[in-house]
Amino acid sequence: AQERRVASATRDTDSHLRVVGNSPALQAVMKKIEIVARSNVTVLLRGESGTGKELFAEAIHMASPRQGKPFVKLNCAALPESVLESELFGHEKGAFTGALSQRKGRFELADGGTLFMDEIGEISPSFQAKLLRVLQEGEFERVGGTRTLRVNLRIVTATNRDLEDAVSKGRFRADLYYRLSVIPIFLPPLRARTSDIPLLAEEFLRRFNESNHRNLSIDPEGMEVLTTCYFPGNVRELENCIRRTATLAEGPVITAHDFACRSDGCLSSIFWRTPAPSDMDMPRSDNEERGNEKPEAPASAGTENEEGGCPMPDPATCRSSSVCSAAQGEWSNQRDELIDAMERAGWVQAKAARILGLTPRQIGYALRKNGISIKKF
Repeated sequence: AQERRVASATRDTDSHLRVVGNSPALQAVMKKIEIVARSNVTVLLRGESGTGKELFAEAIHMASPRQGKPFVKLNCAALPESVLESELFGHEKGAFTGALSQRKGRFELADGGTLFMDEIGEISPSFQAKLLRVLQEGEFERVGGTRTLRVNLRIVTATNRDLEDAVSKGRFRADLYYRLSVIPIFLPPLRARTSDIPLLAEEFLRRFNESNHRNLSIDPEGMEVLTTCYFPGNVRELENCIRRTATLAEGPVITAHDFACRSDGCLSSIFWRTPAPSDMDMPRSDNEERGNEKPEAPASAGTENEEGGCPMPDPATCRSSSVCSAAQGEWSNQRDELIDAMERAGWVQAKAARILGLTPRQIGYALRKNGISIKKF
């Protein structure tokens, strides 16, 4: 059986608090988490939907001196503003219709520990001002109350939004942005850590077997199907895929043909049936247009190069020009991560592209969209 290595920033044996994988992209994130966890600075987790922001937030908490204190979470997008205010700040008895008793909010409940606020990019400008005060002063009043309360906690937030664009358009306060983004951590999409897919698949199948009293396994051909799927929903979609396939499996071994992506039954199946885009579909990078840099040959899907550690996109996993264009648009909004990758790659576009799991043309397009000029050495 393939050895499962678990990269963990926790001091807990609960499997739900472990981050599974050993890819260079994941190891880089875990190393940063280990360093950041020692301090009390605010952390902003950024990445696509399904990359596991809550899991990484809890990993930060469990690796910190606050690990014995509460870890409290709240999805800011799940509640209207009036309810969100009561949930965070709490309320006094009679503060509003239905407030029959005093209630502590998430800030009080997380005192001494960590408060994780997901979907932070969804809060309104008026609520942003209220949150800013807590970050600056560490104090607040319950809804309907006059007594000022003080708390000592760490705040970790997460978003898949382009906050820089929201700031430039006046939808997100710049002062709050700087308070929240002291340490931004970019979580890699699953396509940038394909070597972790077998480990994740085994872990999800183990959990399924345990809870459903089954003894299923995945054969090598089936695992190969998983490693060549695009998984736009990232780890969450992979888990869904494993649970669905395992539930419908008729025999003890899951084969390639059992997976829905081979029969147009999932979002990733688009990559199995659409033709590869021509070179004309992809924007050219500055260096390619000038002829100063030759594009390096991409590695096959699921392989990792020695310099960057992340797989290059392969025609087998990027066969739809519309989806490739979506990937370009996504990266065109990640300025900080683009600069970080370029610095790690010595400002060589082809190397930075491999770090991010993009092609040189895609990263060239993203650099131009963000107004990032190439440094000369």
